[in-house]
Amino acid sequence: MKAGSGEDDVVMRMGISAAWRALADRVVAEYRAALGGDLLAVACFGSVARGQAGPESDLDLYVVTRGQVADPLGQCLGGAIRLRETREYRALAREGHRPDPMPIFHTVAKLATHPWILLDIADHGVILYDPAGILAWELEAVRRRLRELGSKRVMRPDGSWYWDLKPDWRPGETIEL
Repeated sequence: MKAGSGEDDVVMRMGISAAWRALADRVVAEYRAALGGDLLAVACFGSVARGQAGPESDLDLYVVTRGQVADPLGQCLGGAIRLRETREYRALAREGHRPDPMPIFHTVAKLATHPWILLDIADHGVILYDPAGILAWELEAVRRRLRELGSKRVMRPDGSWYWDLKPDWRPGETIEL
């Protein structure tokens, strides 16, 4: 069964708390209503997906659409305003969070180029909606490539990280995901 293909799907949401999951589900429903068949996939990434949401956390989303969304901010602004009135949003706000969605919109063509944001999504992202499995397929391709390159996510003392994509990299080599 593909993630997000129906109401009863078992969707992998390992690190997302119940409160954040409820909000994410509400946002996906808003995107589906606004974008219809142009919406292909949605994934959550960042601190919420890692189960490390703090007071400054927002809802980082990667949104894949069939074609270019003419006005992504406008498409989502109305939904964001309505979202603030929901019990899911208010519950997180009462806990001191800023639960505003922060979407990155890419077309399916852009997804196929494996933009750098897919590094983090492949590492810890959680697919919320992907009825055709397009995003899952591309994320697995990125994971495969990272394994081939011997890539490593290197943690820094402050909790941030960077990617060493090819530990045996030599000057002049080009790295592609």
